[in-house]
Amino acid sequence: MVRTMPPSDAAALGSSHRQPASETPVGYPLEHAHTVQFYEDEAIVIDIVEAYIMGGLERGDPLIIIAQASHRQQLIARLVAAGVDTAAVIASGQLALLDARETLARFMVGGRPDWERFREVIGTVIEHSLTAARPGAKVRAYGEMVDVLCLDGMPDVAVELEALWNDLSVLYPLSLLCTYAIGHFGQAAHARPFLDVCKAHAHVIPTERYTRLADTEGRLREVSLLQQRAQALEAEVQQRQQAEQALREALHRRDEFLALAGHELKTPLTALQLQLQSLPSAAARKDGGGRLLERLDKAIRHTERLATHIDGLLDVSRIGEGQVPLMMEPLDLSRLVRETVARAMTPAAEADCPIQLRAEVPIEGVWDPLRIQQVVGNLLVNAFKYGKGRPIEVRVDGAPDHARILVRDHGIGIAPEHQERIFHRFERAVPSSAFGGLGLGLYAARQVVVAHGGTLRVESELGQGATFIVELPYRPQ
Repeated sequence: MVRTMPPSDAAALGSSHRQPASETPVGYPLEHAHTVQFYEDEAIVIDIVEAYIMGGLERGDPLIIIAQASHRQQLIARLVAAGVDTAAVIASGQLALLDARETLARFMVGGRPDWERFREVIGTVIEHSLTAARPGAKVRAYGEMVDVLCLDGMPDVAVELEALWNDLSVLYPLSLLCTYAIGHFGQAAHARPFLDVCKAHAHVIPTERYTRLADTEGRLREVSLLQQRAQALEAEVQQRQQAEQALREALHRRDEFLALAGHELKTPLTALQLQLQSLPSAAARKDGGGRLLERLDKAIRHTERLATHIDGLLDVSRIGEGQVPLMMEPLDLSRLVRETVARAMTPAAEADCPIQLRAEVPIEGVWDPLRIQQVVGNLLVNAFKYGKGRPIEVRVDGAPDHARILVRDHGIGIAPEHQERIFHRFERAVPSSAFGGLGLGLYAARQVVVAHGGTLRVESELGQGATFIVELPYRPQ
């Protein structure tokens, strides 16, 4: 925990040494002691700190520079080039150069800065600097330890260290400059640490992109640009969050579908296995011929059901990729529907759904016969499922610009709010526990109809059954 408990006599000693704060390295009047400078280009750090040091040397203030090795070397080279006898200044005690990582390691305990150790390590250096200073001098300190902590991915620890510096400034006459690379706060999760860093300082200076602009108009334009970028970033974050939510929902639907598909495929497979296992015993019976044929017939039907499920899965996979291959040819739609209904008589009898068919008048056009059979078959399966025990009406007729197929059941009906959703993949108007199926039949049917340039819609009320209407142009474009 950060301590803010310097003794009262030490606070009084600190206040007796206080002087007006020196100017900032970028030329702004500085009213408070603890300043943070953000930067984009690392080269700007050397310019800032050089100005900070030169200002202290001119005023006769003691200086403590806690920097990384590469920065210390560059600073010494800059001071020498400016005519400063660095060896003499260091020997006199006016300038102390410390390594940021080494100094940091001396007061960290368990990955956190310890107040007592920090006060001992940094306080000793400050007291030594004040010994050789003029009366009333204020120590100028520059530290990169917080920047190092951010570089190591610990911005929250850097904020704790800033608080310790604030505590120490109560004990000693201290003017402190910190620098942070703005890149340390480049993610949305860093907004809170960035705000905490700003709050820990009395004076905040933005990056050189702003401070290098000499005129007020230029700075206002830069602020406006930054605001626009922030707004755009917030919008992008929201879009990504929405995309992530949609992806999570899609993954959830996928998992539900896989579980449902496993159940739907296992049911006919289990039944098929039972029928096949019963064949030897049926064949061994003296009167087993009839039983054997019955078992084989059931096995064939279960095999067809299983194949239908597998074909549906593969077909919907291709349709989902935008591929609906069509083999167009001239045909009589009424005849095609009659043939499709005839093949559906067995499942219709099992569902106790007598089919009333009206498709006598030839309806000539150009369509894909297998795909249209798939559409009608899917609509019939849907009618058998939700209209079980009641008659089904199928009608084919023609309008001036399109042919029409109607499949009507007298089952449970569909609420208005579900009438569009049922045409989506893996969707249904009722829970899957109440009715079997993969929720793919109506989706595949609509995709095929749309590929022909037509439409598929439903008219329904709860408890009043449902009428599915297919409209197909005679010659798709």
